[in-house]
Amino acid sequence: MSTISANSSAHAPVSMFRSVSTESSGSTIAVNPSTARLQRLPTPPRSPGLAPLGRQLTLIEPPMTKGIRFLILDCPTDSTLPFYMQELKRNNVTDVVRCCEPTYRAETLRAEGITVHDWPFRDGAVPPVNIIKNWLQLVDTRIVRRRSGSPSASEEEEDTPTAPTIAVHCVAGLGRAPILVAIAMIELGMANLDTVEFIRRRRRGCFNSNQIQYIDGYKRGKILKNSLGSGSSAASGASSGGAASGLKNGLSKMFRLKA
Repeated sequence: MSTISANSSAHAPVSMFRSVSTESSGSTIAVNPSTARLQRLPTPPRSPGLAPLGRQLTLIEPPMTKGIRFLILDCPTDSTLPFYMQELKRNNVTDVVRCCEPTYRAETLRAEGITVHDWPFRDGAVPPVNIIKNWLQLVDTRIVRRRSGSPSASEEEEDTPTAPTIAVHCVAGLGRAPILVAIAMIELGMANLDTVEFIRRRRRGCFNSNQIQYIDGYKRGKILKNSLGSGSSAASGASSGGAASGLKNGLSKMFRLKA
């Protein structure tokens, strides 16, 4: 009959962990077999049709019109740009706006027919007036005027994936890029703080307190009017005020907003 040594502890807890040797270093790590299967993190949700990259690419479709789209992303590099390129093409991106210092060659995008705009500003800050002007003029040129120039286009036509999309990125895609999208959505008729909620629901962690305060106090029509007055009014044969008024009426009709 076997006996238990007096020196051994009859009540010593049995270890639930087993040692596993790693092939590379020969070191051992403790693994709990009962919970090992829980160590794999779930794949984060992503926008439909977008491939999982370094950080989620977020397609923003303002509810005022199905033809206006923005793509918020983090900063690509030369090595990751080919993967981003697939999504840019899939979403018919016509322009890429860089709000940070360049980390990849713009020539790669230009070779694919995508225009690159370098409008950097400080991380965590709000965009200066000149960048807002450039941004809104781009939105108006690429999207608003294209839609307003085709009043007979059906809603089904606007639903097609070939609708123009402007991609915008900073480093993480959580501050500088989304604030530009929020400003554009305000100009298109959405209430100021509603843009924050709308974007945050699709891309968590966007905006700091300073940026939210700026969005809350942003005045619709003030900067957009100045932007359109520098050249657009001459083409329409109206004054800068007339151009702004005409755009407002056009947007009200097109997006079914109250004038």
